[in-house]
Amino acid sequence: MDSQQIMIESKLSRVREMREQISRLKAENLALRSELESLRAHFDIALLAAEDLRSGAELEIWDGWNLILGSKREAQDKAGLLRLAKSSGRRIWIVFDGKDENVFEDGLVRVSYTGGSGEHRADKFICDFLRMAKYLGLAGKVSVRTNDKGFLAQARQIVAKKR
Repeated sequence: MDSQQIMIESKLSRVREMREQISRLKAENLALRSELESLRAHFDIALLAAEDLRSGAELEIWDGWNLILGSKREAQDKAGLLRLAKSSGRRIWIVFDGKDENVFEDGLVRVSYTGGSGEHRADKFICDFLRMAKYLGLAGKVSVRTNDKGFLAQARQIVAKKR
């Protein structure tokens, strides 16, 4: 192989590497944009719930999938859980893990999907909201409904008063 061919091969190899890097960076950028959109939506949802608390309302946050799929099933499906929440007559926020972030309200019931990927997103989302409520001095107006004992202990620890 002559020197010119070696130079061409080297440059082609470098171009391939750069294309692969660009492809990886594009995927990373897309993931970060998606995460940013999800965080913005979470912030907006949390602000709505904070306004509910500031108006004097008490709020129950339900760990959606745990109440449907957990060992102590409280509903057979999402529609059943929504019916249960609506029949309570209380302000309830049902949080589900879900690939696409979404939120809707039905009377006193708010249902939201976390968006994103990974495990325990709803738990993390709820814990973040509890911390915010605690910082605002409103944690006493929030309760969590779940059958996950570890998560419930974590939620209680967050809102516990430190002396």
